[in-house]
Amino acid sequence: MIYNCVRLFKGPIQDNIQKEDTKLLFKNFDNYNNLDYISCWFYKSANYISENIKVAFVTTNSISQGTQVFDLWPSIFKLNIEIFFTHKDFPWTNNAKNKAAVICSIIGLRKKSNMPKFIFSKGIKHEVQNINGYLTNASNIFIQKRTTPLSNLPLMNQGNIPLDSGYLMFNETEKDEIVLKYPNADSLFRKVTGSFESINNTVRWCLWLSENNLELALSIPTLKERIDSVSKFRLNGGTNAKSCANRPHQFCMLNTAQNTQIVIPIVSSERREYIPMSFVDNDYIVVHSAYVIYDPELYVFSLINSAIHILWVKTFSGKLKSDSRYSIGLCWYSFPFPKISEAQKQELTQCVFRILEERENHSEKTLAQLYDPEKMPQGLREAHRLNDLAVERCYRSKPFETDEERLEYLFKLYEQMIAEEKQVGTLFQEEKKAKKTKKIN
Repeated sequence: MIYNCVRLFKGPIQDNIQKEDTKLLFKNFDNYNNLDYISCWFYKSANYISENIKVAFVTTNSISQGTQVFDLWPSIFKLNIEIFFTHKDFPWTNNAKNKAAVICSIIGLRKKSNMPKFIFSKGIKHEVQNINGYLTNASNIFIQKRTTPLSNLPLMNQGNIPLDSGYLMFNETEKDEIVLKYPNADSLFRKVTGSFESINNTVRWCLWLSENNLELALSIPTLKERIDSVSKFRLNGGTNAKSCANRPHQFCMLNTAQNTQIVIPIVSSERREYIPMSFVDNDYIVVHSAYVIYDPELYVFSLINSAIHILWVKTFSGKLKSDSRYSIGLCWYSFPFPKISEAQKQELTQCVFRILEERENHSEKTLAQLYDPEKMPQGLREAHRLNDLAVERCYRSKPFETDEERLEYLFKLYEQMIAEEKQVGTLFQEEKKAKKTKKIN
């Protein structure tokens, strides 16, 4: 018998139920504060399920995304429970006025069994071997947020945080008016790019000063007034703002590229097949609405734009409504990618040139227009298809046939790489202990 319960909710647990009741329910959990309210029902029902009882809930899809998977599902699976069917993401609608936009899934639980399991998606019913916490046909492993890359990949950073209340930012008209009046001020400005600017080809500027040109900036009344306003804003702000109040002429963060940089929008529409990332030179200052990789090898742009990486992002990132929300720790640092040869790097680099060339062929269009799935130019689509194939050949020579097959392969590689990382860590600790013992003796 299946008991169905629909429960929609808006915020994390601490905003919805009594704190003490939450602590009691999740007393065995290491981290529960950010779990959606529906997780209470899943965990409570899992404790009551017996051989002849099954449960199913309509739920926000966020409990199968991002860090919530690691926070919730291991404790449920430890109770000898399995997911025996799921209907993946669909929009929740009703007849209410001002209804909230909610993307839902349906998840059914039962005791572990040899009975068939099914994933329903886009009107098709698939029988699968297992359904994990990410609602995919793969083993019950959990992708953890990392602070360093699992693979041999470059670091990714958040863009620069101004903490300036907008006073260090200028639109093109504002910047041009100042330069027209004070021609030597042109060197004080740098182009700005972030998620919106990159995708929509919007031009913005910022003051980017050092101690060498501060005197020039302060000699221009408009700029001095803005710098003074930043100082007042930071002195009256929080801890982070006050920490850089002694240099109001600068962003709180001051990271720049020596040559090139990859700009990664944090949020991207679910409609897009590819996240519209950009490759820009060091003229640009990347702000915190985007992530950035500074001075990467060219092949990295091929990898991060590939379909197999986008699949990983869509599977493990959080969501803003139904749109993918890129996470450095879950999407990039956890991404399993094998070591590749110089010849493979060169092949991927050629794919990068092909993609950039096709974009340049349509330079009058924004990235938003180029990556609209219904309007994507055929040449650009073909360049990405060839890039996808080249990246996947880094994993194996036989082409993947489905996304399920790709995810299954990535899961296995992730498990292998995590095991190897732990083994190296163990050997390092043993070697360190042996050296310490030898020194004592």
